[in-house]
Amino acid sequence: MRESGFLNRSTPDLKYVVYVPRDVDPVGLPTILFLHGRGETGEDGVKQTAIGLGHAVRMNAARWPFLIVMPQKTGIDALWASYRDPLNRVLADVDAEFQPDADRRYITGLSQGGRGTWDLARALDWKFAAAAPVCGWTEPKEAAERLAGLPLWAFHGEEDTVVDYRSSFEAVELLQAQNNPAKYSLYPGVGHNSWDKAYMQEDLSTWFLNH
Repeated sequence: MRESGFLNRSTPDLKYVVYVPRDVDPVGLPTILFLHGRGETGEDGVKQTAIGLGHAVRMNAARWPFLIVMPQKTGIDALWASYRDPLNRVLADVDAEFQPDADRRYITGLSQGGRGTWDLARALDWKFAAAAPVCGWTEPKEAAERLAGLPLWAFHGEEDTVVDYRSSFEAVELLQAQNNPAKYSLYPGVGHNSWDKAYMQEDLSTWFLNH
Protein backbone atom coordinates (compact mmCIF):
# COMPACT_ATOMS: atom_id res chain seq x y z
CA MET A 1 0.00 0.00 0.00
CA ARG A 2 1.28 3.47 -0.86
CA GLU A 3 1.91 6.24 1.64
CA SER A 4 -1.14 7.96 3.11
CA GLY A 5 -1.88 10.92 5.36
CA PHE A 6 -0.33 14.38 5.01
CA LEU A 7 2.70 13.93 2.77
CA ASN A 8 5.37 16.62 2.44
CA ARG A 9 6.50 17.46 -1.07
CA SER A 10 8.28 20.36 -2.77
CA THR A 11 9.29 21.89 -6.08
CA PRO A 12 12.18 24.34 -6.48
CA ASP A 13 9.58 27.12 -5.98
CA LEU A 14 7.11 25.91 -3.37
CA LYS A 15 6.68 23.47 -0.55
CA TYR A 16 3.36 21.66 -0.52
CA VAL A 17 1.48 18.88 1.24
CA VAL A 18 -0.60 16.21 -0.44
CA TYR A 19 -3.26 14.54 1.68
CA VAL A 20 -3.94 10.93 0.69
CA PRO A 21 -6.85 9.15 2.44
CA ARG A 22 -5.81 6.13 4.50
CA ASP A 23 -5.93 2.70 2.82
CA VAL A 24 -6.88 4.17 -0.56
CA ASP A 25 -5.00 4.01 -3.85
CA PRO A 26 -4.67 7.67 -4.93
CA VAL A 27 -4.80 6.76 -8.63
CA GLY A 28 -8.11 8.04 -10.00
CA LEU A 29 -9.11 9.95 -6.86
CA PRO A 30 -11.01 13.24 -7.08
CA THR A 31 -8.68 16.09 -6.14
CA ILE A 32 -8.97 19.44 -4.37
CA LEU A 33 -6.47 22.29 -4.68
CA PHE A 34 -6.60 24.25 -1.40
CA LEU A 35 -5.16 27.77 -1.20
CA HIS A 36 -4.41 29.06 2.30
CA GLY A 37 -4.75 32.54 3.76
CA ARG A 38 -2.24 35.26 4.66
CA GLY A 39 -1.50 33.92 8.12
CA GLU A 40 -0.32 30.53 6.83
CA THR A 41 2.28 31.99 4.47
CA GLY A 42 5.81 30.73 5.04
CA GLU A 43 8.48 28.21 4.15
CA ASP A 44 7.90 25.50 6.77
CA GLY A 45 5.66 23.48 4.45
CA VAL A 46 3.22 22.65 7.24
CA LYS A 47 1.32 25.70 8.47
CA GLN A 48 -1.05 25.71 5.49
CA THR A 49 -2.52 22.40 6.68
CA ALA A 50 -3.50 23.66 10.14
CA ILE A 51 -6.39 26.00 9.29
CA GLY A 52 -9.31 25.47 6.96
CA LEU A 53 -9.56 22.32 4.90
CA GLY A 54 -6.64 20.49 6.50
CA HIS A 55 -8.18 20.97 9.93
CA ALA A 56 -11.58 19.78 8.67
CA VAL A 57 -9.97 16.62 7.30
CA ARG A 58 -8.32 15.92 10.64
CA MET A 59 -11.68 16.34 12.41
CA ASN A 60 -13.65 14.15 9.98
CA ALA A 61 -11.54 12.34 7.41
CA ALA A 62 -14.45 10.21 6.19
CA ARG A 63 -16.16 13.33 4.85
CA TRP A 64 -13.22 14.12 2.55
CA PRO A 65 -12.43 11.14 0.24
CA PHE A 66 -10.16 13.29 -1.92
CA LEU A 67 -6.55 13.75 -2.78
CA ILE A 68 -5.95 17.27 -1.42
CA VAL A 69 -3.09 19.47 -2.61
CA MET A 70 -2.03 22.21 -0.19
CA PRO A 71 0.76 24.46 -1.47
CA GLN A 72 2.34 27.14 0.72
CA LYS A 73 3.15 30.54 -0.75
CA THR A 74 6.18 32.40 0.54
CA GLY A 75 5.19 36.07 0.24
CA ILE A 76 2.85 37.22 2.98
CA ASP A 77 1.24 40.01 0.95
CA ALA A 78 1.62 38.37 -2.45
CA LEU A 79 -1.65 37.21 -3.98
CA TRP A 80 -2.03 33.68 -5.28
CA ALA A 81 -2.46 34.91 -8.86
CA SER A 82 1.25 35.80 -8.87
CA TYR A 83 2.06 32.12 -8.19
CA ARG A 84 0.41 30.80 -11.34
CA ASP A 85 3.55 29.24 -12.83
CA PRO A 86 4.82 27.71 -9.55
CA LEU A 87 1.35 26.28 -8.93
CA ASN A 88 1.26 24.72 -12.38
CA ARG A 89 4.56 23.01 -11.61
CA VAL A 90 3.07 21.63 -8.38
CA LEU A 91 0.02 20.35 -10.25
CA ALA A 92 2.20 18.68 -12.88
CA ASP A 93 4.16 16.90 -10.14
CA VAL A 94 0.94 15.77 -8.47
CA ASP A 95 -0.34 14.37 -11.76
CA ALA A 96 2.91 12.50 -12.35
CA GLU A 97 3.14 11.01 -8.85
CA PHE A 98 -0.50 10.31 -7.94
CA GLN A 99 -2.43 10.19 -11.24
CA PRO A 100 -5.71 11.59 -9.88
CA ASP A 101 -8.97 11.86 -11.84
CA ALA A 102 -8.61 14.64 -14.42
CA ASP A 103 -12.40 15.10 -14.61
CA ARG A 104 -12.96 15.63 -10.87
CA ARG A 105 -10.70 18.51 -9.91
CA TYR A 106 -11.89 21.24 -7.54
CA ILE A 107 -10.43 24.48 -6.17
CA THR A 108 -11.10 26.22 -2.87
CA GLY A 109 -9.33 28.57 -0.50
CA LEU A 110 -9.84 31.01 2.36
CA SER A 111 -9.18 34.76 2.63
CA GLN A 112 -6.19 35.37 0.34
CA GLY A 113 -6.85 31.83 -0.86
CA GLY A 114 -10.48 32.78 -1.46
CA ARG A 115 -9.24 35.58 -3.67
CA GLY A 116 -6.92 33.06 -5.30
CA THR A 117 -9.87 30.78 -5.98
CA TRP A 118 -11.70 33.58 -7.77
CA ASP A 119 -8.56 34.49 -9.72
CA LEU A 120 -7.28 31.04 -10.65
CA ALA A 121 -10.35 28.85 -11.13
CA ARG A 122 -10.00 29.29 -14.88
CA ALA A 123 -6.31 30.26 -15.08
CA LEU A 124 -4.32 27.12 -14.16
CA ASP A 125 -3.35 24.10 -16.23
CA TRP A 126 -5.88 21.99 -14.34
CA LYS A 127 -9.47 22.39 -15.48
CA PHE A 128 -11.68 22.59 -12.41
CA ALA A 129 -15.16 21.09 -12.25
CA ALA A 130 -16.24 23.42 -9.40
CA ALA A 131 -14.90 26.22 -7.19
CA ALA A 132 -15.59 27.31 -3.60
CA PRO A 133 -14.06 30.64 -2.49
CA VAL A 134 -14.28 31.23 1.28
CA CYS A 135 -14.15 34.79 2.69
CA GLY A 136 -12.41 35.97 -0.47
CA TRP A 137 -12.89 39.04 -2.63
CA THR A 138 -13.04 39.79 -6.33
CA GLU A 139 -14.07 42.28 -9.01
CA PRO A 140 -17.69 41.19 -9.57
CA LYS A 141 -18.13 41.97 -13.28
CA GLU A 142 -14.78 40.50 -14.28
CA ALA A 143 -15.38 37.40 -12.19
CA ALA A 144 -18.86 36.88 -13.60
CA GLU A 145 -17.49 37.01 -17.14
CA ARG A 146 -14.42 34.87 -16.44
CA LEU A 147 -16.24 32.13 -14.50
CA ALA A 148 -19.39 31.80 -16.57
CA GLY A 149 -20.57 28.20 -16.60
CA LEU A 150 -18.40 27.05 -13.68
CA PRO A 151 -20.30 25.66 -10.66
CA LEU A 152 -19.40 27.95 -7.77
CA TRP A 153 -20.28 28.15 -4.08
CA ALA A 154 -19.02 31.19 -2.16
CA PHE A 155 -18.95 31.50 1.65
CA HIS A 156 -18.61 34.52 3.92
CA GLY A 157 -19.35 35.82 7.40
CA GLU A 158 -21.74 38.77 7.43
CA GLU A 159 -19.73 40.47 10.21
CA ASP A 160 -16.35 40.04 8.49
CA THR A 161 -14.33 43.24 9.10
CA VAL A 162 -11.21 41.95 7.28
CA VAL A 163 -12.77 41.20 3.89
CA ASP A 164 -16.12 42.73 2.94
CA TYR A 165 -18.48 40.04 1.72
CA ARG A 166 -20.23 42.24 -0.84
CA SER A 167 -17.86 41.86 -3.79
CA SER A 168 -18.05 38.07 -3.72
CA PHE A 169 -21.78 38.03 -3.43
CA GLU A 170 -22.27 40.65 -6.11
CA ALA A 171 -20.27 38.34 -8.38
CA VAL A 172 -22.51 35.40 -7.44
CA GLU A 173 -25.63 37.47 -8.08
CA LEU A 174 -24.33 38.47 -11.51
CA LEU A 175 -23.61 34.84 -12.31
CA GLN A 176 -27.06 33.80 -11.13
CA ALA A 177 -28.68 36.53 -13.23
CA GLN A 178 -27.08 34.90 -16.28
CA ASN A 179 -28.35 31.44 -15.23
CA ASN A 180 -24.92 30.24 -14.15
CA PRO A 181 -24.62 27.50 -11.47
CA ALA A 182 -23.51 29.75 -8.60
CA LYS A 183 -24.68 30.11 -4.99
CA TYR A 184 -23.51 31.57 -1.70
CA SER A 185 -23.76 31.03 2.04
CA LEU A 186 -23.70 34.15 4.20
CA TYR A 187 -23.35 33.48 7.93
CA PRO A 188 -25.07 36.02 10.24
CA GLY A 189 -22.98 36.99 13.26
CA VAL A 190 -19.81 35.40 11.86
CA GLY A 191 -16.63 37.39 11.34
CA HIS A 192 -13.64 36.58 9.15
CA ASN A 193 -13.49 32.94 10.21
CA SER A 194 -16.22 31.55 8.00
CA TRP A 195 -13.98 28.63 7.02
CA ASP A 196 -14.89 26.47 10.03
CA LYS A 197 -18.54 26.54 9.01
CA ALA A 198 -17.78 26.14 5.31
CA TYR A 199 -15.43 23.18 5.67
CA MET A 200 -16.76 21.52 8.84
CA GLN A 201 -20.52 22.11 8.85
CA GLU A 202 -21.61 22.48 5.26
CA ASP A 203 -21.85 19.51 2.92
CA LEU A 204 -19.25 20.99 0.61
CA SER A 205 -17.55 17.68 -0.09
CA THR A 206 -20.75 16.15 -1.46
CA TRP A 207 -21.39 19.27 -3.55
CA PHE A 208 -17.93 18.96 -5.09
CA LEU A 209 -18.51 15.32 -5.99
CA ASN A 210 -21.78 16.21 -7.74
CA HIS A 211 -19.71 18.02 -10.37
